[in-house]
Amino acid sequence: MRYKYVGGLSTLLLCLLMGLTASKDQPPEEQQCVAMPNLVSVEYEIHGNVQGVFFRAYTEEQASRLGLVGWVRNTRRGTVDGVVQGRREQVKQMKQWLEFTGSPMSRIERATFRNEKDISKLDFDRFKITY
Repeated sequence: MRYKYVGGLSTLLLCLLMGLTASKDQPPEEQQCVAMPNLVSVEYEIHGNVQGVFFRAYTEEQASRLGLVGWVRNTRRGTVDGVVQGRREQVKQMKQWLEFTGSPMSRIERATFRNEKDISKLDFDRFKITY
């Protein structure tokens, strides 16, 4: 989605209010407003000793602390998987936590993330443990 940026503070403010920003790859007189994707969604799967060590409870707590929504569950493969959604920076922090921290008693061997995409709205109203 592109909008013509005609210059001036009022136009820039209008772009920002619409959730857009002026592109920086063009001279000021040719700049356009471009979409600022701020919400993201990502699926994850955590491998290692992550079941029976309160990994889901700590994941729910960390996601809620960061203001994220989504879900987490144990799988039959002995992993933990789920979806996390929210503001880009908080999702990035959550991915780091899932890959390197986890619950105190867990031992994370590998974290995989897939289907990371920009979204316009959240699909969940909170973060929860599912079964």
